[in-house]
Amino acid sequence: MSECEVLGQFRMRALGGGSLAGAKLFRSAQLSDITPEEARILTSQLGIRAIYDIRNEWEVHAAPEPYLVGAKTIQLEPMTTRRRKSAKERFAAGVIGEYGAPEERMIANYRRYVQEYPLMGRALRALAAEQVPALIHCVNGKDRTGVICAVIMKTCGVHDDDIMQDYLITNDINADCIREEVEGLSAGMNAHELAILMSFLEARPAYLAAFFDEINQQYGSFDTYLTHGVRLNPIQQLKLRVLYARS
Repeated sequence: MSECEVLGQFRMRALGGGSLAGAKLFRSAQLSDITPEEARILTSQLGIRAIYDIRNEWEVHAAPEPYLVGAKTIQLEPMTTRRRKSAKERFAAGVIGEYGAPEERMIANYRRYVQEYPLMGRALRALAAEQVPALIHCVNGKDRTGVICAVIMKTCGVHDDDIMQDYLITNDINADCIREEVEGLSAGMNAHELAILMSFLEARPAYLAAFFDEINQQYGSFDTYLTHGVRLNPIQQLKLRVLYARS
């Protein structure tokens, strides 16, 4: 994978890495702190016309985003009533240990994404239908955004190793954010609790592997998942490949 260009505090990058110029699919963290100049780059320079916001209702309320002239926002809220507590409440010494061993909860979450993300199909079908440059994001651009982008890349015939690399590079891009969260949340934690905290903050190979393994367990193959899980027909799949290809 080529060097990855990153824009802004929201850490936007092209899906698959490389330069922002020429790409039509992008991923990022939330846009609540975007500057007017960065917004101009998104819409005028990169031509982004659709923003797929997959944060839940209380996350949107906690960090509202400005309206970007020239782009429409599509709100695709995950079907979940979990995680209404803030990170400070959930990831605290004496509490975080309830989530089990390091990686255990996150692996379960990624497996659950296969069942609880009807928005996956909605997003993919909308991207294929509109054929305009688009940005996909959640809060940190790691988990929910990560699985949707991995599905897009696999649909477009990208090698599994490159998909995993694109997923894991999030750790480098989010490094400052991860460091700040550790400093703010780790007070009073023992080594085991800190290991659990890190397993929540980092993208890890076991997580994405669990997601695709769950697809295989439930559907038998990724192709069957595309057809029956997210209901993406061959024409829509082809349109996604066209959108993913660089101009």
